[in-house]
Amino acid sequence: MKGKIKGFIIFAAIAIMFISFALTGCGGPNEKELQALEETKAAALAAESAKADCENEKAQLESQLAAKKQELEQMKQEKADVTKRLEAMAN
Repeated sequence: MKGKIKGFIIFAAIAIMFISFALTGCGGPNEKELQALEETKAAALAAESAKADCENEKAQLESQLAAKKQELEQMKQEKADVTKRLEAMAN
C-alpha cells in the first residue's frame, strides 16, 4: 500500500512540474523576440535583394563576355586573312 501511495505522489509531483512548465512556457513571444524576428526578416529580404542584384550583374557580365569572345574570333579571322594576303603578296 505504501508503494502505491509513494508512486502516486511521485506521479503527481511530475505532473505538477509538467503543468507548470507548460503554463509558463506558453506566454507567446515577447517584445524582444518580435523585434529580433523583424530584424531577421529585414536581413533576409535585404539578402534576397542583393542576390537578385548579383544575378542581374552576372547576366550582364556574361553577355559582355560573349560579345568580347565573338569580337576576338572576328579579330582572329581578320588576322588570318591579312596573314594570307601578305604571304600571297610576298610570293
